[in-house]
Amino acid sequence: MKPKQVISLVALFALFTVLVTTVSAQTDEDDIVWLEGEEHTLYWGDEVNVSEYLIKALEFSTPGPSDTTSDYVIISIITGNGESWTSMLSVNNSNIEDSNIFDSRLRINATEVVTGNNIATPYTTIEVYLAEETTDTYPLITWINVTVSMEKSASEEIYVDERAYVTIEIENLKNLYFENVMVNETIPENFVLDPDMDIDWTFDLKNNSKKLHSYSLKSLKPGNYTIPATELALTHLGITYYKYTNTSQLTVHGPFINVTKTTMSSNASLDDNVAIKVNVNNEGDRAAHVRISDELPAGATLLSGRITNELVLQPSTNYTINYSIQVDRTNDIILPAATVTFVDAKGYSDTIRSTRIVVPAVAGLADAVETDDLTTTVTEAEVVPTDETTIVQSTPEEGKRSIFGKVRTVPVFVDRVITFIESAISW
Repeated sequence: MKPKQVISLVALFALFTVLVTTVSAQTDEDDIVWLEGEEHTLYWGDEVNVSEYLIKALEFSTPGPSDTTSDYVIISIITGNGESWTSMLSVNNSNIEDSNIFDSRLRINATEVVTGNNIATPYTTIEVYLAEETTDTYPLITWINVTVSMEKSASEEIYVDERAYVTIEIENLKNLYFENVMVNETIPENFVLDPDMDIDWTFDLKNNSKKLHSYSLKSLKPGNYTIPATELALTHLGITYYKYTNTSQLTVHGPFINVTKTTMSSNASLDDNVAIKVNVNNEGDRAAHVRISDELPAGATLLSGRITNELVLQPSTNYTINYSIQVDRTNDIILPAATVTFVDAKGYSDTIRSTRIVVPAVAGLADAVETDDLTTTVTEAEVVPTDETTIVQSTPEEGKRSIFGKVRTVPVFVDRVITFIESAISW
């Protein structure tokens, strides 16, 4: 065999080796976060150390009169612990990649490969990227994914008075026995378990076996909801692994009626007019026939408006009744709760009530007596009658000023008359 033929065979074998190692070096980069890259220019035989990866421009394609898209560079990578890879990179070449990943931590992009008879030595410009440092979660995720499968199915659409069913299926894919496997479940907002039960689940998972866990929910309110992911926790050889299902969407149909009762009066007194408003709102996505019924407080008279009505309330609409009453009492007024009964086209019905409202009486009205400037206001705490004292309380008609000033008790009046006579005689 001629020497040139031997060299050709060696070159072909080297090229085959490069292609094999290139394929083996490729990995899935979907889950890798890359840091900002560094640019390096390597001439034939040059090498650069990037984070303990020794990158070398090992070989170039045979130079021609000028650069072509078939030009390539062979890169070698060696780590500090002796691992090594070889890859062929090119630019704008449909048969050779311009980028490769090594050790799931190093990515090299070739941006320029320059050869030709008119230069002293060929060179390449590369961009080097390192993966963001993470904890050892990837091996844990990989192990749990190939060891246990978990699927969750749930209802996608229900009516507000129907149940939503959730099923979780867990399968042990290995010939291993796992104890105290835990499934942690989360109930979406505005839902309750039906029937009430504990949905967190702890069990032993036998070799190559399956477990099924199911429950049902009822919605308190129509709307669009997200069924949260389910968490599985499994401990094996002192290491705890976690696995999660996907979330899913659930739509709940039906009317949702609420009622509020308000008044513009902050307080009231005898013969006052009190304006009242009852607002009924349908927050659901289905129409309903509603019957509104309110009550008057004790001792009140309806002056205007109406306190009952019935109508069909469409989705996302509201209806208000307004009326006014006259009160004939001086203590606090309690406005009863308004009641709304509704039924929809499917026969789903319910009764709801607003809160009661307390309208305070005007402060001091119940225990104060109206007086003018000359009227004495007397309370039980101020007057303590005795055997020697006679109380004379003035009235609006009698409260006029006299030569003796205000009306006083009888003994004081007599004492003043005697003193006046004695003074006149001595004079």
